[in-house]
Amino acid sequence: MTTWWHHYNRFIGETFTEFWKEHLDPERKVLFIVGLGFDPRALQPLGKIMACAEESFAKCLAIDFASGFSGDEKSMELRERNRVGLFSLFPKHLEIRALSPSDSDGMRSISRNTIELLSDLDCSKYTDIVVDISSLPRILYLTILNLILTKLVRPTEDQPLASGTNLHVIFAESAQVDARVVKKELEPDLATIQGLSVRLDEEFAEAYPKIWIPVLGEGNREALERIYGHVNPADVCPVLPLQTRDARRADNIVSDVGDLLFDRFKVDPRDLIYATEDNPFQLYRSLLAAMERYEDSLAELGGVRFILSPLSSKGLSVGALLACFENRARLKSPDLNVWTGFAYIETKRYEAGDLTGSEQGTPVSLWLTGSCYASGSSL
Repeated sequence: MTTWWHHYNRFIGETFTEFWKEHLDPERKVLFIVGLGFDPRALQPLGKIMACAEESFAKCLAIDFASGFSGDEKSMELRERNRVGLFSLFPKHLEIRALSPSDSDGMRSISRNTIELLSDLDCSKYTDIVVDISSLPRILYLTILNLILTKLVRPTEDQPLASGTNLHVIFAESAQVDARVVKKELEPDLATIQGLSVRLDEEFAEAYPKIWIPVLGEGNREALERIYGHVNPADVCPVLPLQTRDARRADNIVSDVGDLLFDRFKVDPRDLIYATEDNPFQLYRSLLAAMERYEDSLAELGGVRFILSPLSSKGLSVGALLACFENRARLKSPDLNVWTGFAYIETKRYEAGDLTGSEQGTPVSLWLTGSCYASGSSL
């Protein structure tokens, strides 16, 4: 099987700036979609791009999600600093839209309300859409990226990613900074991610085994336990980060949740999947390959359900999204029923903790759809 992002375009570190200097020109019309949050890395990749460009052809849409998530005093201070920074980068072309949960559904409505907030998004108006996930909660950026991919990708065409609009994802990667963000008040129920969730209670699908693939990061023991209880999988294939700047990161994660994985969840060590931290496309390939193997081995049962849980860094969460999106959209054999979706629990409170505001990450840019996939080029 040839995967959609087999040839991919990823720019990291010094190549990030080099790419954007070459890519931007006055003929382009660019929309940035960002989060108005407290992450100190929020303006880093965005600032590097705007240093290569003129504001005249760029518009920025910032999502203010403060009413849906609570925080501490430090987070409010850093959030205000990021607001000032956005106005500095886009003094004439910044639009801030407030995202609020519905009174009756609370956190469960966040993804649905995000779709409504962006209901007027017309991708054809722009040559490039850049989604900066640096300061967006996971449930928001997964919803936004899935929404735009659904608009742009044409699954039945020979070049499904060759859309008229280029879609980019940018962020400043640092697992160490991610781990320092304090998460509190975990939701009791699974969060609904519009277009990505999978129903776990459908009676006609009960005959098909559930394969759970949690993408592991630090500080997620409680979330793992809760999701496992909701999913009740037949098999568990955890993903651990590999080749990180902290050589012991995977070992530390296993030390924290190893009893859950190997004693309670009965994980076979041979089912562990290792993913390069700074390359989401590598995880994407590994997940699709693993799901294809399961589909082949379980074909006689007539179907299988894949449940992914992104609980790690921003990059690996994007890799999981791409695998989930493609496996949902690809045409399958009529004799095989395949469900692919996310099972995720969101946190209602994020605190800045001991963040100073000077933290940095490695700038990463992922080119997901557009002209580069029409020519088959890759960098």
